[in-house]
Amino acid sequence: MRSLGKILVGLLASIGFVVVVFVGLGIYAASHLQGNREVHHAPDRFVLTLNLDKGFEESTDSGLSSLKIGPRLSFQDAVLALKRAKDDPRVIGVAASLNDQHIGIARIQELRDLINQIRAVGKPTTLFSESIGEGTSAMSSYYLASAFGDIWVQPSGSVGVAEIGMEQPFFKKLLDRFGFKATFIKRKEYKSAAESLTDESISPASREELQSLVNGWFTQMVSGIASDRKLTPTAVKDLADKGPLTAAEAKDGGLVDHLGYRDEFEAALAKTTGGMVHVPLSKYTQMDPPEGRPEPKKSVAVITAVGEISRGDNDEHPFTADTGIKSTAVSRAIRDAVQNQNVAALIIRVDSPGGSYVASDTIWREIVRARQSKKPVIVSMGDMAASGGYFISMPADHIFAEPGTITGSIGVLTGKITVGGASDKLDVHWDRIASGESAGLYSPVTDFTPKQVARLNEIMDTVYGDFTTKAAQGRRLDVDALEKSARGRVWNGTDALKAGLVDEMGGFSQALDYTKKQIGLKPTDTVWLLAYPQPEDPWGKLMKALGDGDLSSDILSSMRAAAEIGRVLAPFEHVLSGIDAPAGPQLRMTPAVAN
Repeated sequence: MRSLGKILVGLLASIGFVVVVFVGLGIYAASHLQGNREVHHAPDRFVLTLNLDKGFEESTDSGLSSLKIGPRLSFQDAVLALKRAKDDPRVIGVAASLNDQHIGIARIQELRDLINQIRAVGKPTTLFSESIGEGTSAMSSYYLASAFGDIWVQPSGSVGVAEIGMEQPFFKKLLDRFGFKATFIKRKEYKSAAESLTDESISPASREELQSLVNGWFTQMVSGIASDRKLTPTAVKDLADKGPLTAAEAKDGGLVDHLGYRDEFEAALAKTTGGMVHVPLSKYTQMDPPEGRPEPKKSVAVITAVGEISRGDNDEHPFTADTGIKSTAVSRAIRDAVQNQNVAALIIRVDSPGGSYVASDTIWREIVRARQSKKPVIVSMGDMAASGGYFISMPADHIFAEPGTITGSIGVLTGKITVGGASDKLDVHWDRIASGESAGLYSPVTDFTPKQVARLNEIMDTVYGDFTTKAAQGRRLDVDALEKSARGRVWNGTDALKAGLVDEMGGFSQALDYTKKQIGLKPTDTVWLLAYPQPEDPWGKLMKALGDGDLSSDILSSMRAAAEIGRVLAPFEHVLSGIDAPAGPQLRMTPAVAN
């Protein structure tokens, strides 16, 4: 019976795989036909619509999730589209929907700036929400909503303005219970990425920097909301102290303009706009530009560096998503952009908590070489460009950050989690055959010896010295002056500007305008934006894998099993990732969860 069961499982898996392949081929053909269509022609006059609940990813996935038909809207696409809509005479206004958004504060601030610019030229901006955080804290969601000139909320909904905070789990007692031990060595006191594994609570240094971040974000939100809603900061703080608010309370407090259901909102919008056609933002990005817009004369390379930084190249397998910054791939992209004679400048969009020191240094070197080519290199920081993310940003000619960007964290750590105590509890005995005293340095079984700790401290001093020296060179500061802003401490963008770690407040839009000036253009001039690395065709990767025979007949069963295992282990990801963490020097920060 077991043999028969195996045969049946194998048969079903094979049939399922064949079905997936044929469906994939059909979608592949359709997607290519889609890509060959002409650019859509825009109506003479229309309302631009935004679904802010979907959010905008900094980069598009290259794995299975990217196998879809139609335009895929990245955050950069959204920024460029809204920037264009401000001056597009065909766009008569913007209508958005928002309930719960999931993007960071820095990206919210850039979207707010763009919406406010559209309002400033006299175009109405309206927003509808069933509930901005249903009975929960949703300060950042309302912060985004407040940029719109006319806000509707369903009468039964709520508005989750509230003071913000951070929560961070600590696993030391859990590790102790099962016999695991985390040992990490860091430079310096603010480098807190491993504290959740080694400590039982937030350290004084970490508490100081995180409290500063929270205070800064809250102040920025209160100030922005107060300005947009014509309220005093004190009034907004009082509402936040009381929050979350019912829809009626929010209206009484001046945070909402109308209480009504979606049909009432749409009826009012139709009356205001004369029943104009609505065009989604994703479709607008595919439409032809307004008549009379000049042809771009120059090209700018846009290099997207998003995720954790590690050594190596992007994975060519179609079932693997390249979700991080691979040093080989990004370095190659920078070289390719520099060598392209049509590229006049480079913008590097960084959103990263850091990662491998060696990988970060590899990318740093390519940016230094790019500057030697005399082509301007501009960095635009997203929600986070900290530790290794700052390392790859600091050699640029000019750095932009939003007030809410997390940056800095100039520090380093290394360490490991050992399982020797757990093995003893399970009566598992480890034996070793080694050559030399250092053979067990990164062993997961035994803790570091005093001699090994001394050696690792020497390495940490070297890496930290390299980091601070290069940061001082890049920021044109004395090392001693740079040290005051280093020590592993994170900063928000506003404080980073005061410390000299960044050059200017602004997002991708402002970085693009600045770059145009550096290559002899006006901010209103158009340029070609060339994406590096070149986006890969996911269906092409799948077809190549099929042609190369890289896929096994039971792949669907394996994928289902892997997905189920991933679902079960997801809550323990933080602990498990530490067990298998790279043992080399890491330029990394792990922020707490904000709410």
